[in-house]
This record gives sequence, C-alpha cells and structure tokens, in this order.
Amino acid sequence: MNSKEKELFKNVCSFKSESFDETLLEFATPEVLGYLFFNRMQSIAYGKLLNQELIGKVNREFRNSLKCAREQNVKKNTSYFWFVQYLENILSNCDCEYAMLKGAYLCHLYPEGYRTSNDIDLLVHPDGVTVIGNILSDAGFKQGHVRNGKFNLATRKEIIESRMMRGETVPYIKEINLPGLQFLEVDINFSVDYKPGETDVLEQMLSDIIVIDEPDGFKIHTLSKSDFFIHLCSHLYKEATTLPWVEMQRDMALYKYCDIYMLLNEASKKDIDEIFIRAKKLQMDKICAFAVLQTSELFYFKNDYAIKVTKEILEFDEDFIHTVISPKEKKKYVFTEKNISNRFFSNDRKSLLKEVETL
Repeated sequence: MNSKEKELFKNVCSFKSESFDETLLEFATPEVLGYLFFNRMQSIAYGKLLNQELIGKVNREFRNSLKCAREQNVKKNTSYFWFVQYLENILSNCDCEYAMLKGAYLCHLYPEGYRTSNDIDLLVHPDGVTVIGNILSDAGFKQGHVRNGKFNLATRKEIIESRMMRGETVPYIKEINLPGLQFLEVDINFSVDYKPGETDVLEQMLSDIIVIDEPDGFKIHTLSKSDFFIHLCSHLYKEATTLPWVEMQRDMALYKYCDIYMLLNEASKKDIDEIFIRAKKLQMDKICAFAVLQTSELFYFKNDYAIKVTKEILEFDEDFIHTVISPKEKKKYVFTEKNISNRFFSNDRKSLLKEVETL
C-alpha cells in the first residue's frame, strides 16, 4: 500500500478519534479493504465512516463489503452473547475460581458489532482444570479441533502435550448451530504465559476476580479492571514476540491492538497509574509497556500520559519492543525495522528479523 492508503487505513481503524481527513476517501482501494478484513477491522471501519456520514462517498463494493461484515458481526454476537450466559450458567455451581477473558467481555464493551470472538477463554488455577473440564464434558463438550467446518476429536497425546507444553487445554467444543456460530469453543488457560509452571501471578489475578452484572442481563466472571488489561497485554505480547506467530503472520493482528487502544484511549492518569503499579507488582510492567507503546504507533492515540509512562519503563531496554523469541530453537531475534507502523505493513516480517543471541 502507498502512504495515503496506509493513512486511510489508520483513520478508519481509529474509531475513538473524532477527526477524519475526507480527502483520503479516494484511496479506498482493494488493498485497504483486504487489510481491514485480514485484521478483523472491517466492522469498525464501517462504523467510523457511518458515524462521520462518509460511508456513501466510498466505492460501492468497498462500502457494501464493510456493511455486510457489520451485519454478520451483529448476528454472530447475538449468538455469542447467548454462549457467554450459557457458560456462566453451567459454571454457576463450580467450586473453583475462574475468569472469562478477552472477547467474552470486550465484545460487549465495544459498540455493537465492532468486535467478534470465536471462543471463550477461561483463566483457572491448575487445580481447577479437571473440575471445569468435567463440567464441560457433562454439558456435552468434547476436546478437539474444528477443521474445514468439521469437528475432530483430540487424541490422548494431544491432550497431554497441550497441558504440559502450552499452559492450556485442548479446546472443549460443542456443536450448536446457532446463527453465525456453528460451534461453541472453550479454552481453559492455567498460565498467563505460553509455558505452564509458575503460578504466583495466576494466583494473584484469580484472588481478585469480579462479577459484572448489568441491567441488560449481561453477567460475567472476569478479572479486575487492571488485571484484565494486564492479561490482555500479556496475551498480545506472547503472540507478537514468539517466532511461530511471526511466521504465520499472526503476530500483529490489529484487532488485538485495538483492544488496548479502546481501553486506554480515554483512560485517566489514575487509571494508568493503577495499571502500572499492579503490573510492576506482578513483574509485568515491561510487557504492558510493550503493548501500549506499539499500540500508540498503530492508531491515532491521544493518551500522552500512558506513552510517557511506558517510555520511562523501557528507557534502558529499547530493544524490548523489537525482540522475538524462538522457544523451539532457543534463539533470540531483533527486528531490524524499528518503525512499528512500517513493520505492521510489511508482507514478510520474518525477513526483518536478525538473530542476536542463543538462549
């Protein structure tokens, strides 16, 4: 994409920004449209253009593609919100702590149809994995994967390896055939990293679970405000800095950065301070700084205080936001392209990596 196309892309994704450069609309090209869909930002782009009363000024195919995506998202989320409440109900008598993460709460927090999710992630203590797994099994869920629209039962080896190596279970899946949601999928996470083992951070987060119970009937067990944000940053960091995700071109999916953008764009200084005080206690302040600083380069981000705090945290480790780890090879790489926006728009980010160390 050329510079104007990139600028348009950034404009339509920055839905919290009230300004918009109308002259960019002539650059609503197939390339921009493809990037919006590839990064799951198509519905947000439609909402931004609609709110600016500019949706009628873009190419018909561009406009209709975004509109159809928005309608599909709304339909899918109706089913997904039912799924969240269904899971809450079957876990209501569970005698162990659990928290629903990421999309389970965020889809409800965004404007209608802006964000979707394909599954529900649960964070639990390792001791509670079997308990919750049994509850799901009793409700008709089975462990496996959906491939080409069909459910494939997991082998015992896959189940054991996932728990031993990844800090999460093989997904629990149930076919339900709701509009826009053929399968219900639950991922049980018992680590805040890609490695199981240490549980200190996990235990601290699970000790501060909250229940959100809104008048519209939306109810969810989730992490405290600060911990929810910290976990979100941790998940983004894990995928953005692990070589296999770079190789799959899934390391910088913009919808994940958009979550950080939405939560922080209008956060107060008090909110920022509370997040980073908690993050420092959990020894995750640099991870949060990574997520915030990269996000600030990808959107029209107006929280200057958050940027100031993150730059101070990373002042003596400037390569932290440019480092990638290969767990399998036990090697460390650094991106030669330091501009986050340029890196995002690269079609081959792996080629921008330089090996710097063997771990």
